[in-house]
Amino acid sequence: MKRLVILGAGYGGLAVAQRLDALTRGRGQWEVVLVDHRDYHLIQVRVHEVAANSIPAARVKVPLSELLDGRNIKFTQARIEKIDPVAKQVQTSTGPISYDRLVVSLGSVTAFRDIPGLQEHAFPMKDLEDAVAYRKAVIQAFKEAAKDDAEPLRKNDPRLTFVIGGGGLTGTELAAEMVDFCNDLCQRFPAARKAYRVVLVEAADHLLPQLSRANGEYVKEELRFKNVAVLTGVFIERVEPGKVYLKNGKVLSGNVICWAGGVQAPAIIRESSFETTKDGRIPTDKFLRSTQFPDVYALGDCAAIPDPRTGKTVPLTGQYAELEGHYIGESLHNEERNQPLTPYHPFTLGTSISLGRREALTLSGPLRLTGLPGRLAKDVSYGKYEFAIRSNLPVIVP
Repeated sequence: MKRLVILGAGYGGLAVAQRLDALTRGRGQWEVVLVDHRDYHLIQVRVHEVAANSIPAARVKVPLSELLDGRNIKFTQARIEKIDPVAKQVQTSTGPISYDRLVVSLGSVTAFRDIPGLQEHAFPMKDLEDAVAYRKAVIQAFKEAAKDDAEPLRKNDPRLTFVIGGGGLTGTELAAEMVDFCNDLCQRFPAARKAYRVVLVEAADHLLPQLSRANGEYVKEELRFKNVAVLTGVFIERVEPGKVYLKNGKVLSGNVICWAGGVQAPAIIRESSFETTKDGRIPTDKFLRSTQFPDVYALGDCAAIPDPRTGKTVPLTGQYAELEGHYIGESLHNEERNQPLTPYHPFTLGTSISLGRREALTLSGPLRLTGLPGRLAKDVSYGKYEFAIRSNLPVIVP
């Protein structure tokens, strides 16, 4: 029996394992080994909701024991230390694992862009631990500012100013839901109601650069209606404790600073003999295989996948990673049956951007929903995903 090793149980890696198992009904020719340092699947697109106290931390972590129950998938909890694509072996914290096929789905890490002081003084917003730490810092800021012996609060008080760098999906959604979080805290600390301020800084000339300018401007106006200060076309030069220095010469004073301005592939990719792009990702062919090692598949944030629709690379989102994982699972099943591989054709089911706990902008083909209908559509998509990964239904193969 050939061994398939999948590195990472995020959107892409989990999708490969579950899809292949469903297609083969657990009786395929692959010994499937899923490796991750966590014992849970992180619903990463909801991490910002934990940070803004919209949902509890438990809502974004799903035990892998539940997701793999009844499936012919072996799970190994270990840290990946090195990948040797020449020897076809992965070195982990629990020992080496050899493979016949490898799927690299290690996601990404925060890219601090070599901005002085950013990593030291800003909270990233990538993992559950980041969100929990940020949430605690926000609550602590309100507590400190409301102490009896504290100086009286004033409008846009620096002690209650929360600066978010990066106006992509994560930063924008966090800024919107931070307004709800701060309003909740103001019920406990009424004097803070006119004192808190949320500031969102984006280097591009409009928010959500992956979307059209019209949609970016719509979101910007919605945030401003919520009294979020939105700065576009502005670069962060450096960060010091409580200070964000902008390249236009202005300085933002903020007690809690968050950075959601980009990601890059984990360093282990570059350190493991792979030829990589400038941001450390593995270039793939049209079958999502490494252009250097055909026994290695790569997907998600750690892969540079060509997108024939745009001539660029496929966007780095959880939805794309999940669909890439399904494709690889199907490709491995076809390999079992000696059927030819078909090229990967990227597509999207749509995008939803939270604009608060009760509203969102949802885009899917010609459909455009805003406000509460947009939020309901977003919540439905969350529910559908969780149902899909928790179900263990075989796939009917035509």
